[in-house]
Amino acid sequence: MNITRIFTLIALITFMFNMTAGFSFAEGLPSHEKYEGSIKPGIVITAQNWDQYFPELKKLLPPSRLQWYGMGVKAGKIIMPIKETKWEKLTKGVYEATKKYSSQCKIGPNNTLVGWKAGIPFPDPKRAVELVWNSYTEVNRGNSHDDLLFYSWFGLFKGMKHQKHFRWELRKKHYVGRTDIEPLGWMPEADSSGLCSKESMWIAEPHEVKGFTQLRIRYWDINKTDECYAYIPAIRRIRRLTGADVNDPILGSDCIFDDFEVWRQKLNSKMTFQVLECKDFLVPCVYHEKLPYDYRKHGACVQVDWEIRPLWVMKIDINESDYIYQKRIVWVDKDTFTNYWGECYDQRGRLWRANGPHPISTDDLNFRAMFNWMYMNFQTNHYTMMAGYPTYGLPEFKPLTKKAFTVRGLMKMAR
Repeated sequence: MNITRIFTLIALITFMFNMTAGFSFAEGLPSHEKYEGSIKPGIVITAQNWDQYFPELKKLLPPSRLQWYGMGVKAGKIIMPIKETKWEKLTKGVYEATKKYSSQCKIGPNNTLVGWKAGIPFPDPKRAVELVWNSYTEVNRGNSHDDLLFYSWFGLFKGMKHQKHFRWELRKKHYVGRTDIEPLGWMPEADSSGLCSKESMWIAEPHEVKGFTQLRIRYWDINKTDECYAYIPAIRRIRRLTGADVNDPILGSDCIFDDFEVWRQKLNSKMTFQVLECKDFLVPCVYHEKLPYDYRKHGACVQVDWEIRPLWVMKIDINESDYIYQKRIVWVDKDTFTNYWGECYDQRGRLWRANGPHPISTDDLNFRAMFNWMYMNFQTNHYTMMAGYPTYGLPEFKPLTKKAFTVRGLMKMAR
């Protein structure tokens, strides 16, 4: 065998290996890595033993969550009891829709989702983009449901020190993939105009910002730009917001609208995705009641129990130089595909903001609810706690009317 044939054979073997490795990476997701360390149910982590368990906590918490919650534990404001893991169910509607429709779902060109009607599109995901669609907030009902009315106290903190707070009301209606609240399926507006969801919020207090409202209209087509409007009481004007405007912090907080529900940014064809790992993490236990929260006692933290659950860790590269973030790292529940935590990196690749539910709660219908939510600036040690409660099937919940999703209707409500 001459030297030319040898080099040709080596090149062919190398090409076949790379093709095989590439196919495996593209089509397969990482297997679950089970935690076998010293943190187990029954352990209570306190200020006194924080340093002892710190090496293990680094394995079980995202960097931002470790910084935030460690601040509260070391200050003696809260403790971390570790409990047995309990598995929560999907709602009946989501479960039935997943069984009925998931087999017809597929990924189309440019990150599009084809064939989806309702439920989890890919209950057994094989690719990163499938996992992304499973957790995408316009599809997944893990943190809010078909209709949402959310009353919230919105507090700002420097470290553990309270600075100021607001009170607001937020409403959201999904027009696609409705599974549990009538009408089910896709509403006529979704079929006729491609409407995906509407979301509105208005500030109720304090007086100097009372009446500020914002409305966001989202379309199912991932290439169609959202519409966003705001009424600003100080100038008594309604203005249409640009894409850059919706990335501005809300009233000086650590929260932007694209960070709602971990990541509310619209999925688009420019994004690329990678699943980094699937392993056990510490997450707050799921509760079946509203937890008491007192910022004067607990500061920027909430006293909860913790459990160990398997989460996917996925990377979302934005691939837009003029967007506020370069990438997001998102922690997603392996079984329900609920977003548990997210970290956002600036265009220079530095960890900047993070957010997630703390904890998630469910009611008798298994509707999952975001009772307490943390937004944080990792670089400045500044925190925004969104503490409140959503209503779904509760007596005070009333069907969301059209006036809840017009700026003038919101202005009347705010008055």
